[in-house]
Amino acid sequence: MKSLVEARKLTHSKKWSRYGTKDILPFWIADMDFKSPDFLAEHLNARAKMNYFGYTDIPQQVNQGISSWYKQQYGCEVKETEILFSTSVLHSYRVTLETCINAGGKIMLFTPIYPPLMTIAKKCGIEVIEVPLSKSESGYQIDFERAKQILNEDQKVESIVLCNPHNPVGRVWNSQEINEVKMLAKAKNLYLISDEIHGDIVFKNYTFNSVLHSCDPEEKVIVLSSPAKTFNVAGIKASHVIVKNSEIRNRLAPAFKANGLNDLDIFAIETLDCLYGNYEKAFVWLNNLIEVLEDNYHYLEKTFAVMERVELAKSEGSYLAWLKIVNSPCNDSYEIRTVLKEKYGVDVHEGTIFKENDGNYIRINFGCPIAVLKKGMARLTKAIEENEI
Repeated sequence: MKSLVEARKLTHSKKWSRYGTKDILPFWIADMDFKSPDFLAEHLNARAKMNYFGYTDIPQQVNQGISSWYKQQYGCEVKETEILFSTSVLHSYRVTLETCINAGGKIMLFTPIYPPLMTIAKKCGIEVIEVPLSKSESGYQIDFERAKQILNEDQKVESIVLCNPHNPVGRVWNSQEINEVKMLAKAKNLYLISDEIHGDIVFKNYTFNSVLHSCDPEEKVIVLSSPAKTFNVAGIKASHVIVKNSEIRNRLAPAFKANGLNDLDIFAIETLDCLYGNYEKAFVWLNNLIEVLEDNYHYLEKTFAVMERVELAKSEGSYLAWLKIVNSPCNDSYEIRTVLKEKYGVDVHEGTIFKENDGNYIRINFGCPIAVLKKGMARLTKAIEENEI
């Protein structure tokens, strides 16, 4: 584990470098502690050796690779002309909101949810309507009745924002749920903005369902995605946006250009080309990754199954676990995070920023070698047993 920490600190990892010499294990930011595919490193090294780094166009083969990926991986038909490029999903999200949502408009989303989907909207002057997810024995569910009621009563809601698969609760929305969300948007002529960045990381017996399945070109559907999570390349600023509606696409394209988002750097272009253009290699690497992640998640299940004060949400994908700390002596999950970090050397994400609604939650990134996970969970378990959190 020492070599892992040293290597990550040498690369100025945001996840590992901020603690100095303190013995703190990070499980907060959505960044895995696994190397990216070797074939990507080989590709980038070969490009670097060419030693020409001037202005570079995005070749059409990148569009072809992404189109092929959606066909083979998700069973979705995506035309090469329907793809726009951007530096990141969040940059795309901001420009999409600024371009499509009117001043004083509102969006609706399902909480708890990835915080920037709320904070970016608010910074754009857009009101965020939260529809809390409901809980059942089988996991979290979308409260469609509540969503319908809001849309019937509030004509200022202009978009539904979906996190698919859902961060942080780990739901991989099934085809029926996706269709219901799409019907909600279509019935009210709303934009449907879907963050699908975790779409590749789905456990066995589950299937990712993109909102692009059977998508009518007239629907106001906008998909935001990136190889960042799938291949652990978040440090390489490369993402894509898929818009089948030509009118919307023709509005977004110049907005992306005006913001400088579509001008990807050389290694972002090469990363997209390599990962999406080598499906067989990428598929093998991804399947091996998912096996490791699923084993890690099952370890968490066994660890917390015997603990009365921890409730682990059933996860169907991603590498993020959502835990409820029951009867905690702490005032909120921010205090839980503080205690864990300062007294036990474990850093997690506090649930308050995700808009938890029924208790104190923390999010744990289990995308790491099992030895690191076991050491960190031993520390967390000790904190619970000593009633510090």
